[in-house]
Amino acid sequence: MARRQNVIWGGLIILLFLSALFWAKERNPFSRKWFTLKTADHGSLKCVAVLPKPMRRYPVVIYAHGFGGNLMDDGNNLRQMAELGLATVSLEYDQTNEAAFTSQFETLLRYLGRQKWVKTNAIAWVGFSRGANRMLDFALRHSEQQPQLLVQLSGAGLPAEADRSNTNLLKLQRETMTTRHLAAPKGSDGGLINLHCPILLIHAEQDEVFPIEATKQLATVLQTNGLPVTFKTIPGVYHNLNPEGEVVFRYIGEYCLTHLIGRDAWQNYYSIAQWRAEAPSFWLFCLPAVAWAVGGIAWSRYRKPVPPEKIKLRRYEIALRWLALFLASWAIVLTAVHLITPCFQINDTTLAIARWFLVQPKERGDFEYLVAQPIWAGQKLKTLLEHVELAGYNRELINWQLDDRVYQDYVLSPTIVPSTSDSSHSTSFNWRRPLWEEFYPRIRREHSPEAAAKIVARHLRERVTIVTAPNLPHDVPAIWLHQITDEVGFEIIYVAALRSVGIPARLDSQRRAEFWDGTIWKIAQPPSFWA
Repeated sequence: MARRQNVIWGGLIILLFLSALFWAKERNPFSRKWFTLKTADHGSLKCVAVLPKPMRRYPVVIYAHGFGGNLMDDGNNLRQMAELGLATVSLEYDQTNEAAFTSQFETLLRYLGRQKWVKTNAIAWVGFSRGANRMLDFALRHSEQQPQLLVQLSGAGLPAEADRSNTNLLKLQRETMTTRHLAAPKGSDGGLINLHCPILLIHAEQDEVFPIEATKQLATVLQTNGLPVTFKTIPGVYHNLNPEGEVVFRYIGEYCLTHLIGRDAWQNYYSIAQWRAEAPSFWLFCLPAVAWAVGGIAWSRYRKPVPPEKIKLRRYEIALRWLALFLASWAIVLTAVHLITPCFQINDTTLAIARWFLVQPKERGDFEYLVAQPIWAGQKLKTLLEHVELAGYNRELINWQLDDRVYQDYVLSPTIVPSTSDSSHSTSFNWRRPLWEEFYPRIRREHSPEAAAKIVARHLRERVTIVTAPNLPHDVPAIWLHQITDEVGFEIIYVAALRSVGIPARLDSQRRAEFWDGTIWKIAQPPSFWA
């Protein structure tokens, strides 16, 4: 009998583990493909592709990291671009031998040309640092294989004539063919006449490896030769791009998608949050485990043991059993009140139950403050309780003090835009928990609202795309789900994100987000790289 029970329990645990594994895999919005290619010189090339789901033909971004980089370090950069609906590919190229890179890159291009998930007429090359130098030189040498877009991120650029004596730039000229090609007269063999694809140049303002002046010089030469060039500067950061790296790669992905697909790319934009929200529920994956458990119970009952001899209970034993039954019933009732009542809409009955059972004494003031606001028609009680509980809990965690009036009006309150001013703006208030879970871990060690606000702005821009298009959401939960909005919607969700982590915030008269630093209201500055 014991052996039979061990089999049942062991099988149940294994099935539950497999159910959780398959459920997590189904919720993963990406498919990762690791592969190794053989080059023409009998070498090998390791690559990884990050593909959005569902599987279909996607525009492709080929990414080449800088000196010292590797495939494992490329994961976040690839994911940032793949979130936008791009298939992203990175290669482990030879970083010291230019001829070897040429052979490896040609092998990768041939491989991608045969894949069913590649839109062969929508390919961009994105290179960082040495990877940018290698890609530009390859494009100049192989005009017939140039992409639809070339992105140079913190690359070498073009040394100015006045700096030719500089030792670092001489070394740069020796390690890359870029200068040799660009220095040729226009129209001569190997000159810029061989480059015919649009180029995006992005450079860190404080780059200590490749000075920004060299990239400005490159942009000037390219424009002189009639090539479409976009030049972007990242203020206040160094060559490694910290802390703006993920924002930069979000922008690169947006730029690539818009250039490769066109403005219509945002009409059918499908975010990773939507994929997770539409994934099958966990209980569906647990059905095999439930079937195993039911079968196991039936199996264990197949051979009934001899029933034990009935023992007559004493009075106190009977009383204890009745007491246990009462307490168990009371526990079930309380559990149902806590789990089921919040799922109902707000009305006098649910509010009364909440006052009796669901609201802690220290939360009563905040609860009554929110209840008094005429904004809860059609809202669920759970939303109201989350604002009260999370805002109060977060207030205990933050490292700055707030007076009650500022806290209630600009942290606790879920109203960002009055519903009477614009019916297209936020009318759903169930945004505090997802935003708090996303942003609080990143600001928990900050000691001032201003420092925390900068971190919130940067991470919000890493997740949300800003475009100009019709019918974009202004409702905070919808913006967070779709991860796309316009400038007005971004300011709204910016205020919500600040409030979710305990920073008093509101929209000013010009609909810009501002926060209270303890003394005055300040404009909430966007990330330094704002695109």
